[in-house]
Amino acid sequence: MNEQKVINLLGFASRMRKIIFGKDNIREYIRNPRRRSKFIIIASDVGDSIKEDTIKRCQSHHVPYVLLKEYTKDKLGRSLGKDEISVVGVLDENIVKGILEVVNAGGDSNV
Repeated sequence: MNEQKVINLLGFASRMRKIIFGKDNIREYIRNPRRRSKFIIIASDVGDSIKEDTIKRCQSHHVPYVLLKEYTKDKLGRSLGKDEISVVGVLDENIVKGILEVVNAGGDSNV
C-alpha cells in the first residue's frame, strides 16, 4: 500500500474539513448507521489499548481501517495541520472510495 497516496487523499479531506478525530467522535462515527461510506486510519505508534479498541469497533461494525506503518501520531497530525492524531475518520464518500482503491491496490491492508 502506498501510504503517501493515502496521506495525500487525507490531506484533501482535511482541507475540505471532512475528517474526524478524537475518541468520542471516532466512536460515534464508527457506530453511526446513517453514514454509508466510512474509513478509519490508525497511526503506527498509537497505544495498544486505543488500537485494540478501535480495531474491535471497526470489525464489529464492518468499517474498513488501515494501520499505518510509516506515519506516527506526530507525523500524521502534522500532515493534517494538527499536533498529534492517533486515529482519523474520513467523512467524504469520494475520498473514502479513493483511499479504498489505494489500499486495495497495495494488497497488504486490513480492509
